[in-house]
Order: sequence, then C-alpha cells, then structure tokens
Amino acid sequence: MEVFAIMFVGLIILLMLGVPVAFAMIASSALVLGYTRGFDAIPMEMISQRTLYGVNSFTLLAIPAFLLIGRLMNGAGISDRVFDIARTMVGHFKGGLGHVNVVASMLFAGMSGSAVADAGGLGALEIKAMEDDGYPTGFSAAVTASSATIGPIIPPSIPAVIYGALANASIAALFLASIIPGLIMGLGLMAMVAIISHRRGFPTRAKARLNEFMLAMTRGLLPMLTPLIIIVGILSGVFTPTEASVVALLYCLIISFMVYRSITFREFLDILRATAIDTAALLFIIAGSALYSWVLARYQVTSLVADFLLATITDPLALLLILALFILLIGLFIDSVPALFLLTPLLVPVVVQYGIDPVHFGVVMIFTLMIGLITPPVGTVLFTIQKITGMSFAGLVRETIPFYIPLFIVLLIITCFPAIVMFLPNLVLN
Repeated sequence: MEVFAIMFVGLIILLMLGVPVAFAMIASSALVLGYTRGFDAIPMEMISQRTLYGVNSFTLLAIPAFLLIGRLMNGAGISDRVFDIARTMVGHFKGGLGHVNVVASMLFAGMSGSAVADAGGLGALEIKAMEDDGYPTGFSAAVTASSATIGPIIPPSIPAVIYGALANASIAALFLASIIPGLIMGLGLMAMVAIISHRRGFPTRAKARLNEFMLAMTRGLLPMLTPLIIIVGILSGVFTPTEASVVALLYCLIISFMVYRSITFREFLDILRATAIDTAALLFIIAGSALYSWVLARYQVTSLVADFLLATITDPLALLLILALFILLIGLFIDSVPALFLLTPLLVPVVVQYGIDPVHFGVVMIFTLMIGLITPPVGTVLFTIQKITGMSFAGLVRETIPFYIPLFIVLLIITCFPAIVMFLPNLVLN
C-alpha cells in the first residue's frame, strides 16, 4: 500500500501544487523506484526508455490531425456555416437560439472532437448571436459551456483516441458507442433550454423557409461531410482511425484553401504553430503516463486495487456507479486529458475483472470527465467562456447549475444501461 500511496496520493498532491502533469507523473514514478530500489539506484535509462516508448504509437498520430482539423474549422469560418444550418433547423423553437447553440455544437463536434475548441471558436459566435437577439449573457454563456462538452463525446473524439490507445480498446467501437450518448446528451440540454425559455419568456423566431434551409445546407454541406468521411472510412475498412484522421485533415485543407479560400498562408502558419504546441504538450503527458502505467503494472498496484474492490463490491453496476462518482471527484480538480492518463491504466484492469466491457467503461469515463470541464474549481471550458464574456466566475457557475441536471441524468442512463452504449458497436462491428 506504500507504493499505492506514493503513486496516487503523491501524484494528486503534485498536481494540486501546480506541477505540470507530465513532470508529476514522472516524478511520482521515480519516487516509487527510488523508494523500492534506493534513491542512489534509480534506473534513469529505464525511465527515459519507458517515457519514449509511450509516444512510439501509430494510433497517437491521430491526435495532431484532429487538433489541426478543429483549428482549421475555426480559422476557415466553418463555424458560421454550421451555425446557420442549426438556425434553420431549430431556430423557430421557444428559446430558439438556445436550441441552435446545442445543435450547432452537436454538428461541430463531428469536426473538432474538442470541448475547448468548440467553446473558443463556435462558442464566441454563439454567445454574440444570442446577445444580439436579446438573450441574457449569463444564459447564453451557460448554454454555450454546457453544449461545448458534447464535442469530445460525438465522434471524432480526441479523448476516445487517447483512451483507446491507453486501454488497448477499439477506437472504432469507441466512436460508435459515443454516438447515441452524444445525441441523448444534446436532447437533454435542449429540454433544459426549453424549460428555462418558457419560464423566462424568451423569444421565438419565425420558422425558416425551405429555400433558407437549402441555402444553409449548401453553404455548409462540405464541412458537414468530414465526420461522415471518418466514420464510413473506418467502418468500411478502407482506413484505420489514424489514417481516417489524416484523410479528413487533407479534405479540410482542400475545402479551406481551394473551395472557400478563407485562410491565408500566414494564418495557416499560425494554426500550425498552435497545433504543434498543443500536440507537444499532449504527447509529453502521454510519455509521462507510459512510465506511470509501467510502474503501476511492475508493482502490481492495479492488482491490489482489484483485489480490494472484489472483496468489498460484488455487483458490477454498483462498481460502475462508485467509479463514476470517483471519476467525477477527480474531474473537479484535474483536467479531463490528464485525468484520462491517470485513471485509465489504474481502473481498466479492474473493470475487466468484473466483466464490464472496456468500451462501455470508456464512454462512461469520458462522459463523466466532460462534466468536470464545466464544474469549479478547474473547469477549463468555464474559464474559456468567462474569458469570452467577461462574466464573473461565480456568476457563470450559477447560470450553469441547471444544465448539470440533464448531464447527470444522461450519465446515470448510460452507466446503468450498457445496451444503449453498446448498441451501435454490436450492430455494426458484431
């Protein structure tokens, strides 16, 4: 148990002290090796080998491709076209632009795979449009923050790629398993928008005419094909998820430069630079997590955790509910991506022993961590929206509280009813 305390509690303490995630993982792993072997005999060569081994993965090449796709979509003005499509679809509902906000996020999720990219790009457009239409800034910000969490759920999903690589789970199955939860999530948020809109008497727009809808679809059709290329290409066996990300990236480059001509070469260099920085940060965390996972396995920490849980909890559903609560607590204090690296190698071997499908558990874990993106004190999406609106953090959290209700209901549904999550993977992939 001393090893577990150093590995887990020590890591949490380092993270709460503000130590960067990769350094915290490497440091806690080195502490364990020093504690067990002697601090004068820490195997530095092994540490370097294990960290480098963590990023030597073909699957991980999908991460920079998806990051670049999200930034290209924002830079090329694709978010405007997606927003117009959503406006013609649901803008006539009560509280119309609130529904447009959610639907636009669902559509944009199929292109970016990132909640922060959604909030920072499409979110700024959504908030301005809602404010111009007379909606309060607080409500506009709360809807935008909540709907941005759909981004990493509906495929393609950067967290799903990371989880699949760490858990050795099928990324194609994870993509398929996330579709229905993402749609239910969007419907739940729209239901809350409708309730609040009726209570506050928000305006209703005239229903879009058919020619307006067709015009919006024509303008936004090409970018809307991006997720279709990814999903169909993977399921048909034409290319792997990693190859799909590169094909989708090439497609986005073509429509951005040759069709819409909405990005200059200088802007493209800035996008490449920002993507390179994001990729380097993520891969450094992956390298640190590889060493961390190896030390967990080397000292059988996961076996100790599994033995303890097996002796105290016998029902798989009870375990899933407890783990969901535990993941939610972790997500309050640690961002979603570092939390994935921390929890996946620790918990996946445990749930497998209970007969829980790692794909189902992956969707539950990712969904739970997305709720953490809009909960204080570390909610990165909240801080992104706060920067856009200039609202106080407390005021933004207060406006967001009602939207926790549908998210927790959906989390309970997908946790208790795995058939909902696994329906499409079982149907398509057998």
